[in-house]
Amino acid sequence: MTSPAHAEPLLAEFPEHTYDQWHQAAEQLLKGASFEKLLVSKTYENITIQPIYRSEDIAGFPQRHHLPGSGSQVRASQPSGFLKSGWDISQELVTRCPAKFNKIALEGLRGGQSELNIPITRRGLPATHASSIGLILKHLSSLNTALTDVDLGAISTFWRAGSDTIPVAALVFAAAQQRGLPLATLHGCFENDPLADLARLGSLEAGLGLRLDHLAALTGFASTEAPHIQTIVVQGDVYHNGGASATQELGYAIATLVSYIDELKNRGIPPATAFQHIRLCLSVGSDYFMEIAKLRAARWLVSKVAEAYGVSHPAIHIHASTSRWNKTTYDAHTNMLRVTAEAFAAVVAGVNSLHIGPYDEALGGGDTFSRRIARNVHIILREECGLDRVIDPAGGSNYIECLTDQVAAKSWTIFQDVDAKGGMLSNLENGSIQAAVAAVCNAKLQNIRRRKDKLVGCNMYPDLKGKKLTPATITAPHPPTASTTPCSFQLVASPASPSLLTEAIAAALNGTSTATLAAACLPTGPLPALTITPIPQRRAAEEYEALRDAATTFALTTGTPPAILQLNIGPSGRFRLRADWTASFFEAAGFAVDGSRDFPSIAEAVQAASASKSGIAVITSDDATYLEAVVPLATAVKAARADITLLVAGAPGDNEAAWRAAGVDDFVNVRSNNYELNRQLLAKAGVL
Repeated sequence: MTSPAHAEPLLAEFPEHTYDQWHQAAEQLLKGASFEKLLVSKTYENITIQPIYRSEDIAGFPQRHHLPGSGSQVRASQPSGFLKSGWDISQELVTRCPAKFNKIALEGLRGGQSELNIPITRRGLPATHASSIGLILKHLSSLNTALTDVDLGAISTFWRAGSDTIPVAALVFAAAQQRGLPLATLHGCFENDPLADLARLGSLEAGLGLRLDHLAALTGFASTEAPHIQTIVVQGDVYHNGGASATQELGYAIATLVSYIDELKNRGIPPATAFQHIRLCLSVGSDYFMEIAKLRAARWLVSKVAEAYGVSHPAIHIHASTSRWNKTTYDAHTNMLRVTAEAFAAVVAGVNSLHIGPYDEALGGGDTFSRRIARNVHIILREECGLDRVIDPAGGSNYIECLTDQVAAKSWTIFQDVDAKGGMLSNLENGSIQAAVAAVCNAKLQNIRRRKDKLVGCNMYPDLKGKKLTPATITAPHPPTASTTPCSFQLVASPASPSLLTEAIAAALNGTSTATLAAACLPTGPLPALTITPIPQRRAAEEYEALRDAATTFALTTGTPPAILQLNIGPSGRFRLRADWTASFFEAAGFAVDGSRDFPSIAEAVQAASASKSGIAVITSDDATYLEAVVPLATAVKAARADITLLVAGAPGDNEAAWRAAGVDDFVNVRSNNYELNRQLLAKAGVL
């Protein structure tokens, strides 16, 4: 572009600089500190993050020149982005009772929800299992109760039914027919992702083959009768919420997709048909730019897979859910901030539907207030931020474009590795996927224990006055149990035939129960059970919450919380940051830190330690005072109370041996393992 003539004198005052010049200037500002250590970082995806990205870094990326809705679809799945239609507000509605579901569904629709996201109770699981806490549909009448005054033709519905997908789909299609709605007008999705269920639960009671047959049957039926219904769901959240990296989540999702396309092809569903009915479900975590890159890369990789099967311009629907991995049950209102940032990343990346978890989602489906606050985040992003009026807001960012390229490349490598070793099922059976996820999970937990990764309200800045979330009360009806008696009613069609749905719909209209339909879908004779080691679904805060729980129980039992006396030597104004940091260090485990007094002399500090009921004390001051005070203070405190555990706030440097000899037991500083030290101190205090 040629600059206007009047701008040339101004531009001459700001000559262009090279990267080398910038790098040299940055090193001068660092004054000898390492450029690589301070300004370059490594992610859990093994991606190196540079401090600056330039146009030269993305000049060779062909995907930059793909228009939204074309080519790699990195920029958007639709040519107009959100301009034609925004993302669906797809909030999970968790309850067992159909009548209560109807109440919260209407509440959601009036509040702006555009897709009903409906977990269905999984048959045969314990009542306390997370997958058993969903809507119970016993008959078609139960569904009609749940959907009273709900216009199925005007909204989208997302049925999370798992192994009961065929009977639930039959009920939904039967309800539509009862209401005079052509099935071709329905929009939504039926979730049947057997490999995700296997990874999450560790078993598939009816085996994988039957679930894939049902996947083929529903896809074949939808392709002719309900073209706007997605039937092939690939869930990455099972890996994300197990602690996986962004590239692992995406790589395993792509490998799962390829497995399903191949299996459906073997069952008579051509790839061109399958790719019209896919929904990719991914979680969105707290690494803002990484999550934007992951979601953009997801469209790219699905397009790449489709191209390998000879399919151009596949319909790519990405459903995102805010992460459960990073949510807390103490100081739970901080979860509102987390989901807001995660939702912003999801929308900027161009997701098609989005579930924003209520702040109290970790222990249930939320209440009226928390669901409304979560829905309102969508409204703010749309109405106040205007994110539905921009096509590909992340496009052109050198950093995001580079990160998208690297995430796509590393995810593709993970997929290729899984594929070369026999596919998803083989890798789940031999445990290699579980081991890979566990390695990243353990690395994340280790950084949380050392507070390199921060969870506000948990390992950083805990609110000891706040109350923990209490589990949601799940009311009747009780979850259904798996049938143990033979089923007299049988479906004639083969398990993979679209006619299976036609028969099931007719049976549902005739009053056949969901349990009977589910039993009729099973083959006669013994079921080929499939069992693996599951991927535990975790939250990063659980270890710290266990410490807080123990401290709370101790306080209720004894009348006082576990305590630490902070021995502030000299005016604390000189070391206020250190004193506050030290108090927060121990409060993360539920300790009540008494740092209200400053002691002008060693004698007064010793007197306070002698009189204190606390069995733990931490000396806190500035480095200069330490040189004079630590040895005599530690010696005197230990002489007065030999049983006290004595710590020093800060790194001892060359003084460690002398201070330990004087009676100091340990040191508290940024290199300390916060979780482990607190756990040891709680054990010494009789809390654990």
